[in-house]
Amino acid sequence: MPSTEGTYLVNHATRPLRFGEVNLINPPRRERRGLPAREGILCRTVCTGFCGTDWELMQMGARGELTPKFPAGQQRLINGHEGVVWVPEQQRYAIVLIRGGDAWDPSRFEADESYFEYGCDGADGLMSREGYYHPEMLLTIPAEHLPPGELLARRLAARLVFCDPMACMLFQRERIEDLLIGHNWRLYAARGLEREAAMDWAVTDGFARVVIYGLGGAGILGAIAIREKYPQARIVTVGRSEPGGDRDGFLAKHWPGIEYVQTRASAQQTADAIATALGGRPRVFIGASGNAIEAEIAFDCGLLDNNGIYASFSLGPRVSYDTMPFGFRNQLIFGAINFRRDHMEAAIELLCRLPVDELVRERLLDDLAADPIAFYHDVYRGPDRPLKTMVAWDREMME
Repeated sequence: MPSTEGTYLVNHATRPLRFGEVNLINPPRRERRGLPAREGILCRTVCTGFCGTDWELMQMGARGELTPKFPAGQQRLINGHEGVVWVPEQQRYAIVLIRGGDAWDPSRFEADESYFEYGCDGADGLMSREGYYHPEMLLTIPAEHLPPGELLARRLAARLVFCDPMACMLFQRERIEDLLIGHNWRLYAARGLEREAAMDWAVTDGFARVVIYGLGGAGILGAIAIREKYPQARIVTVGRSEPGGDRDGFLAKHWPGIEYVQTRASAQQTADAIATALGGRPRVFIGASGNAIEAEIAFDCGLLDNNGIYASFSLGPRVSYDTMPFGFRNQLIFGAINFRRDHMEAAIELLCRLPVDELVRERLLDDLAADPIAFYHDVYRGPDRPLKTMVAWDREMME
């Protein structure tokens, strides 16, 4: 198999992320169970975005924990799961559907099923000059936004690096809808509504008051996903930064009415400030900060409303609760960080018309190549870091 140049992750205490020559592999893969396994098509990477998962994988490599994530037979993983590729064989740009596998639904794979995620788990990703991807997992960019034969505009490229996290949040919204229906429809049936009407009210009332704790990429996109479908939803986002910053300012500019609360000195003070901004306790609490205090605020401080749903989108923190009030308040905790093909396709359509490129800053590939670990520290921990960083791997393929 050929080799290419890119970033790759290994188990190593001091150099878990490297840039240089790396071999390419092309094992047959299934998009989902019931479809034939197929080898990938060789594609050129046009641009990539950087996700917190890339940072977490680097930390896992430093702790020697990456082996389960490597492709079969390999001792490294080419990371990266956000971006745009060029398909020479088909002369078109594409978004790679990241999640697939030998499962009927890879977002809910069962005990006897398996999944893979390009750049994250068991399959090499986009942060290399070339890569192999399943031919049916190369999704189309709508022609009205990128006519055939035209170069990819930088503004559109910057929007499309959000496809993976936006697909995650569309799946998150869908799951919350499903859970609100099953969890609360009887509340409205008890008031005399027929079952279908009761289900509709369970969703509408559930999204009436929403708190999103953590204003990173997931938090911002989650707020957008909910507001786009439920324009009457009252949404409060929570973060550590002073009000009027780039992130809450972006939401306020384009989606007026989405409010922002800065965290206070104590969890209880933060909970009280959220309830005041919402005009009551939230029925839906989305935790996206990566900090265990989000569960403390929801449960120990009593912020989450009776019959409410706590959607855990954070990786790392432990969720704890007092079983007595939790049980009597009929609250529900769930966690799901996945998406299906239809979510990714919907994300592409949505992002093409959203101004999220305002949140992206482009960096040079030379900076990444020179010192990838220092680059990651700057991207993920630098004091003036943007919400999203993008690198062009093939500048000639962008306008």
